[in-house]
Amino acid sequence: MQITDKDILYSEGLLLKDGESFNAERREIIESLDTVDVLASPGSGKTTTLLAKLAILNTKLPLENNEGICILTHTNTAIDEVKKRLGVSGVNLFRYPNNCSTIQSFINQFLAIPAYIYFYGKRPLRIDDEIYNEAINKELFNHIPWKLRYGIQKQRIDVTKIRFNLDNSTLVNGLHGNPIYKNHESDSYVALEKLKESIMEDGILCYDDAYYLSFKYLRTHPNLKEIFSKRFRYVFIDEMQDTMEHQITLLNSIFDETVVIQRIGDPNQAIYDDPNATGLWDINKDSILEISDSKRFSRKIASVVQNVCISPQELVGNSLIEEINPRILVFSEASQKNVLLHFSRLIIENNLHIRDSNIFKAVGWVSEHESELGITSYWDMYEKERKKKIDFDHLKSYLAKGNIDEVINQGSNLYRKRILRGFVKALRTMNEKNEGKYFTEQSFLRYLQENNEEVFAQLLLNLSKWCLKIQNDEEILSEVTAFISCEIKEIFKWSDTSKLNTFFQTKSEDVMEEHQVQTNVFTFSEDETDVSIEISSIHGVKGETHTATLYLETFYFDYDIKRIIEYLKGQHTKTTAKRKLQNLKMTYVGMTRPSHLLCIAIREETIDGHEEELKAAGWEIEYVDKVK
Repeated sequence: MQITDKDILYSEGLLLKDGESFNAERREIIESLDTVDVLASPGSGKTTTLLAKLAILNTKLPLENNEGICILTHTNTAIDEVKKRLGVSGVNLFRYPNNCSTIQSFINQFLAIPAYIYFYGKRPLRIDDEIYNEAINKELFNHIPWKLRYGIQKQRIDVTKIRFNLDNSTLVNGLHGNPIYKNHESDSYVALEKLKESIMEDGILCYDDAYYLSFKYLRTHPNLKEIFSKRFRYVFIDEMQDTMEHQITLLNSIFDETVVIQRIGDPNQAIYDDPNATGLWDINKDSILEISDSKRFSRKIASVVQNVCISPQELVGNSLIEEINPRILVFSEASQKNVLLHFSRLIIENNLHIRDSNIFKAVGWVSEHESELGITSYWDMYEKERKKKIDFDHLKSYLAKGNIDEVINQGSNLYRKRILRGFVKALRTMNEKNEGKYFTEQSFLRYLQENNEEVFAQLLLNLSKWCLKIQNDEEILSEVTAFISCEIKEIFKWSDTSKLNTFFQTKSEDVMEEHQVQTNVFTFSEDETDVSIEISSIHGVKGETHTATLYLETFYFDYDIKRIIEYLKGQHTKTTAKRKLQNLKMTYVGMTRPSHLLCIAIREETIDGHEEELKAAGWEIEYVDKVK
């Protein structure tokens, strides 16, 4: 099979604006059907390049011998983007024998679930961290005597973090952690082992359990590698730098050299691995293709950030973007509260506030530090972003009003899903199952329709009313509680619903913590001009593009900018120091977000003695005025 000029013209018409075309670097990547590693600079449009190849391959399906194409990403958002941008031009990629999914979903479908059926003779009920954590905490109190439980808690062992070692099934603290106990015959170890095994036998798995079962299954059936290699002809792994060690090992265990594997990403942006990791992507130096130019940022930004990374790469900025000198904003203890104000004025001075669709953000590594610099040192009102939950301890948490973005994107379906999750949580609390499995939202509705059409119809009507009431800030907790306590209770013939007492309590702290989005917006107003700057962690802005970005120096075992000041001066040196490697990855991600203006807030002590070399490297230095 070959990809021709005609194929590339087709993909350009599908994905690019009129008059645009793929350059030589991107064409080579699209045309390549060999095993290669694709290194893409920030904002290079690597996703569009990959989508072009996929759109072309979609036209050439089915492949010989009915072989498939496997596309793996890390988030469902990335999958949704593939579906949305390709539309009907990629529909075949989502059908057998092809696969387009997250790595976790792929492992679940092709290895973990078959493995569980093989070892336990049934399908698992759920593979989900939140459900697993809920179950193991409940079983800890139900099955382990209080004396042993007291000893376990005294040693600060978090039962939700206990895992089976991938190689020998012993208990460890985290998938790659240390053994829980050295003595595997101690009462505490035996009790925890039985607890972990009982949860596994019940069919409730955490995500890490899926990998444990998969490795065990592969050791039992080594011929699976040959089977997978015949099933999939091409494998594409996006954002390869975020792939974990056990994921890489597992994928290497199921695909042989006959499979074309293309791994796409930027090793300099690997910030989601283990805190002490140095990057696990073993790049094939003999087979590399690169996208060196960035569509995101100007040439001046490219010039100052290209050495602030683990592996130097020639970054070519976008010549169509206005050139604004990158700034270093030097502050003292007396002026650090004015850093955001200074940044706001720079935005206005360069007329960035009048650009369409402008985005201004200030980012830092550490949110808060008890004695040194954190994001809160610059702005007291900053609140750390929290990971969103979908499972809660109280019904009221499922009935919370969504933020504006959620409502715009999902409409009333947002509330409908949440309310149904609340019903499903109530059923799970009552240990109610359908054919041996816990209910999902869909299986619950089907069950109602099949067993009581009247209640089913009433629930659908209520869902519509409840969704509207939530949006109008009306309280519905009592109505939903009554429906569960009466109609649902009667259908499932519950004689005692005391298990639901805690669930029905009106506590809503987890709503406040999890459902409400922390806006973290600093607003500057002067001379009838307003500028809004969103404050965020570096993890929170990965993959984003901003009009202007302010990188805030913070303290993580040392001041992060101080640790890498030589790199900001353009003096790149190879290092094996784990803290410095981690620092470079975080800084690189944070500083490669802006299209027009990049600023770094640096302490006087950090910059002292480095000023002239920093200026020579392309930085303009300004001093922040003290707070008046």
